Amino acid sequence: MSKWREIVTYGMCVNKINGEPKDHCRHFLAGGEEGTPEAFFCSGCGCHVCFHWKYVKKEIDMSTAIVKYGKCLKNHMAHMGGRCSLDGCGEFMAAGEEGTPEALSCSACGCHRSFHDKDYL
Repeated sequence: MSKWREIVTYGMCVNKINGEPKDHCRHFLAGGEEGTPEAFFCSGCGCHVCFHWKYVKKEIDMSTAIVKYGKCLKNHMAHMGGRCSLDGCGEFMAAGEEGTPEALSCSACGCHRSFHDKDYL
């Protein structure tokens, strides 16, 4: 199963007659229930879905994603106005049991979990 979920929407109609927009339809509105042939035609302009701009947005499916926290990215010199100085912590290790406030602190470097690199597996 993929960790990515695609959300597809259709926008403005680009069907033209003699170089001019057919009807200025701004958004695809399915003409029937999903799975029926009518669902491929816009109820606003009557055009097939292929004449509308297609927008694909990819999101991480949080229901199946496994989160792993990697190296610490906290700049320990930021409060002194210095350059970037990392502590060398290679992986987040929770300081307490899951569900407790201590679980958000790293036992290796003491930083909050949000300073560690977040990877989705």
